[in-house]
Amino acid sequence: MSTHRLPRTVLLGALAAAAGWLALGVGRPEAVGQPPAAPVAADVKGKDDRAADRAAVQKAIDAFEEAFKKGDAKAVAALWTAEGEYASDDGTTLTGRGALEKAYTEFFAKNPGNALEVEVASVKFPSRDTAVVEGHFKLRKGKAQELVVSTCHFLYAREDGKWLVAIAREQPGDGTSLRDLEWLIGTWEAKRDGNGVSTRYEWTANKSFIRSHFTLTMDGKTFSGTQMIGKDPATGLLHVWTFEDSGGIGNADFTRDGKKFVQTAHAVTADGRVVTSTNIMTPIDADSFTWQAVERVIDGEALPDLPPIKVARVKTK
Repeated sequence: MSTHRLPRTVLLGALAAAAGWLALGVGRPEAVGQPPAAPVAADVKGKDDRAADRAAVQKAIDAFEEAFKKGDAKAVAALWTAEGEYASDDGTTLTGRGALEKAYTEFFAKNPGNALEVEVASVKFPSRDTAVVEGHFKLRKGKAQELVVSTCHFLYAREDGKWLVAIAREQPGDGTSLRDLEWLIGTWEAKRDGNGVSTRYEWTANKSFIRSHFTLTMDGKTFSGTQMIGKDPATGLLHVWTFEDSGGIGNADFTRDGKKFVQTAHAVTADGRVVTSTNIMTPIDADSFTWQAVERVIDGEALPDLPPIKVARVKTK
């Protein structure tokens, strides 16, 4: 058997790996599961009685993103109250505009080219002049634009008509977060020896799962299926469920080892053969990663490890 191709019966072994990537002969493809986004607060008549304030808070968040993107530490610090406080995900606490400006100046100097998006899940108003914002920081790091997602909480206070950050808290993920896979959202392709695979990843409505649809072309034949990636309520771990259109099914647990995502996969093909493998996904940058299947076994027979294959994002025009 060639060490560079997978026979049809090994298809599910690669797919159950969890990102929907097959190795055309080489298998391919960081809070666990996210709660539904909170609805916009509204009165009993269904009207948002703080719409103007909500828009003003969002404008303040937009200004924060823009100042961060420009690397303007002074402008970022100006968006806090005079004694505003920021607690980072590593436990560091900064208080006051002076300390914040100094810290951001040093951060931007050491980390050029970063960009930040604040994804807002909810905005609540406990009083006339305060707002609590919950959501996620989505940081794009450096030239590779590696995506790092963390949970964030803001307390905004209105002073002299302006909404300013009084307190900001950032919390890291647990290392096996569905949000750590957010960079997969989009369409990806890989090709080798005339065979190819295409996979589209998308969020479900409340971002509790990532859904993928895959199509594999191998030896002139086309195979397809669906995957769901999310938290397994029974274990609390990140998990993948794979359903091949021809009838095969697969499961995989998702863990993380540094930069690598490791999937321990188990599958049963449509003709009843049992396939297991360990699949390793290693991001290269925002638009590519490698995928490798090792420790492959089919019906008790060990198979050679497969070499990594590069997978690339399909850019939209």
